[in-house]
Amino acid sequence: MRSKQVVAATSASQSWAASSDRDTNQNSINISGRAGGLVVPPHRSIAMFSRKFLLVSSFLLVAGTVSCLHAQAGDPAVIQQKLYTQFKLTTITADRSDIVTAGDVVAIQKPGLIMYAVASPMPPSNSYKNGRIVQGWGGFGKDMLITMAAPGGATATDYPHRPFAPEERCWVTGIQVQKDGILFQLYSDPYDGIRYYANLKIPFPNKKEVPPVDTAMQLVAEVLTVAPQDQGGQQAAATDQTPGGQQASVSGTYIQPSQNAQVTFSPDSLSFIMTVPAGRAPGLYQVNGDTLTITFSATGQSVTFRILPDRLVESSGIVWRRIGGAPAPAPEAATVSAPPPPAPAPMADIPPPPPPTDTPPPTIAIGQTMDQVTAAFGAPLKVARLGAKVVFYYKDMKVTFTNGKVTDVE
Repeated sequence: MRSKQVVAATSASQSWAASSDRDTNQNSINISGRAGGLVVPPHRSIAMFSRKFLLVSSFLLVAGTVSCLHAQAGDPAVIQQKLYTQFKLTTITADRSDIVTAGDVVAIQKPGLIMYAVASPMPPSNSYKNGRIVQGWGGFGKDMLITMAAPGGATATDYPHRPFAPEERCWVTGIQVQKDGILFQLYSDPYDGIRYYANLKIPFPNKKEVPPVDTAMQLVAEVLTVAPQDQGGQQAAATDQTPGGQQASVSGTYIQPSQNAQVTFSPDSLSFIMTVPAGRAPGLYQVNGDTLTITFSATGQSVTFRILPDRLVESSGIVWRRIGGAPAPAPEAATVSAPPPPAPAPMADIPPPPPPTDTPPPTIAIGQTMDQVTAAFGAPLKVARLGAKVVFYYKDMKVTFTNGKVTDVE
């Protein structure tokens, strides 16, 4: 568009110069005619000077127009500096687990912002469009990249997501003015022990042209504004406080499916054993409030967790879920208990049972059957069969039966 304006201005100046040149030459001829048909050289010099003057003036006019057009367009470096002045950036740790230097807290003005846990290898992509923050195809493509970069076969959906509503607050960790918009890098306070982060792009109205500084700043103000300074950090204190101020506890076994890992805690010895595909790693742990710190014996490396009723959340956002029942309850404050009841009186001795009454000794008589003798004296030690006679041998007695009945006792 600018080149067409320059060409049109140049063509107009050239046409005007040519027309003026012809008028000047015509005036020179008329003057020459009145002088008797002689062409006076000074008249031709005046025409030449007029033509050059007009050409130079046209060039200066065109150059001024181009300079004005450039002055109206925005300068990315100026916009970048203006944003740095308005938004003080927050510095975070390399693993994104915590804040090193706090900057300005910003309030989100539009709905639709989605953040992922900082354990995600990449932040999700958001874009401001038609008064809302959306993910669109850019967000879908970023989810594919997250899935490709995630360890252990995890996908983008395996990392905790959190939508942010208007007036919720977060931090700004980076700003980049691009040729078609402004990219903000956002970072949240902990929610249930998890911090979140995301990218938010605010496109320019005309993607082929950087707007003036004031226009760019007004566009940003539609989406993000700096919150009052006295509110900074209040959200973190509200979301990361242990209910009731009690000391949390940890015991039992927790698993992390995407890493195929588990860790078992032994409260009696304040020790743990973590099992991963590569082997087992023991160590010691300590609890401070709702914060758990484990230290591996072999390497001395420590990892911190937030203790929740049914899970542990690493500072990076990775969640370990408890298995095998409810966790041990938090210890309660000591209370004065009632004295124990008095011991019961000892019971009286139970007398022994009376001795059994005397029973007559067994007897045997002629004519008794074998069953009667066996019932009275028991089974014999030996039996002898001699035709119709049968002899039972006892320790001190021999009984003879004839035809099944007692006929003799010795």
